[in-house]
Amino acid sequence: MAVDVGGTSAGNRVQPRGRAGAGDAVVRMPSPRTGSGPVRARRAEPRVRTTELGDVIVHEVVFRAPWGNPHVLGARPGHRAFVLGLRGVLSAGRGGRAVLVGTEELALCDAAHPLVLRPCSGDREVVALVMVFPDPTSPALVEEDRPGLGEATGTGALLRDLLVEATTRAPGLSASEATRTGEAALHLAAAVLERHFPVPGADPAARQHELAARIRAYIDRHLGSSALSPSRVAARHHISVRHLQRLFRVEGSTPSTWIRHRRLENAERDLRDAALRSWPIRKIGQRNGFAQASIFSRAFSARYGRPPGKFRDDWFRDVRS
Repeated sequence: MAVDVGGTSAGNRVQPRGRAGAGDAVVRMPSPRTGSGPVRARRAEPRVRTTELGDVIVHEVVFRAPWGNPHVLGARPGHRAFVLGLRGVLSAGRGGRAVLVGTEELALCDAAHPLVLRPCSGDREVVALVMVFPDPTSPALVEEDRPGLGEATGTGALLRDLLVEATTRAPGLSASEATRTGEAALHLAAAVLERHFPVPGADPAARQHELAARIRAYIDRHLGSSALSPSRVAARHHISVRHLQRLFRVEGSTPSTWIRHRRLENAERDLRDAALRSWPIRKIGQRNGFAQASIFSRAFSARYGRPPGKFRDDWFRDVRS
């Protein structure tokens, strides 16, 4: 079982490199340190492989225990980290707080601060995966006094297996495949969090209402992205697509219908905006997430009874008259 330990220090800090484009599958291997000095200062550097899967970053860290230097993952505000032990025992944490993670164990850490990883067993190798993902901002995760989740069983084991496979096959993944793999990891992470961090005594209806409000706000902020989809919305909020569909069913809608409804409402407002009067119709559509002008025109005509160009002309003619 993962337990708390104290007294960790940053050690030799390794700064993360810059990220590639969103959605790309990227694998990076840092160069080993060189230079002369006391033997004690030249302990084996951990081998680190970083894989980017859309919104998810996975670090595979291999220590040559017990002589390996610690490894520090840079802070990522607004993110959490799952540490999954694959071989041996390591500590993961920051400042005076850390947890021990053994083979096939799982721990949850706050990635808003640098995360220090240290080998803590006499195994020839200590290996762990660290999954860094957007913080779902659930009230259940505010509690910081029980980050050790214990054995990675059930959905935890599925998450571990997916991440192992993803880091192995990442070089052959396209940007779209990398993003979808990251979304699958987020769905499994959501299941792990729901299992280990229930909210005792909380009103389920109130929780669902608050979640639905956050989802609608997220959709409104991303209407211009052609990548906005029910699957992406669900992944970013750490719920399943089926759960997302249930939330909208209560309101007599579906996620896809709601997204299109909000896009068309925004487009209709843009068409009535004098500041955008000279914009091509195609650009108005793209601004609201319609990649093709023909798709925008059909959807707008079905909703408002006129093509967007005629709608705008009629509007400004009526205003002038």
